[in-house]
Amino acid sequence: MRAVVEGRKSLLPAGIAEVEGDFTAGDPVELRDTAGRAVARGLVNFDAKELPQLLGRSTRDLARELGPAYEREVVHRDDLVLLHG
Repeated sequence: MRAVVEGRKSLLPAGIAEVEGDFTAGDPVELRDTAGRAVARGLVNFDAKELPQLLGRSTRDLARELGPAYEREVVHRDDLVLLHG
């Protein structure tokens, strides 16, 4: 989450530890830090049911294994807003 908050980067699968809730691609989601505090909100590029298999993995590895559609951000920096700072 540091890359999103401090580096103003996109959220990639490698940076996600857990997924909660039911959502579909294009829905607004809340991004939380390890303490559970909401730090950002953004539009997600995957359905909730797709994400568990992607967690902690690089987009390059995902693209190689699952195809080019998986070489993308979970939440692109252009589609997110930081809640603090």
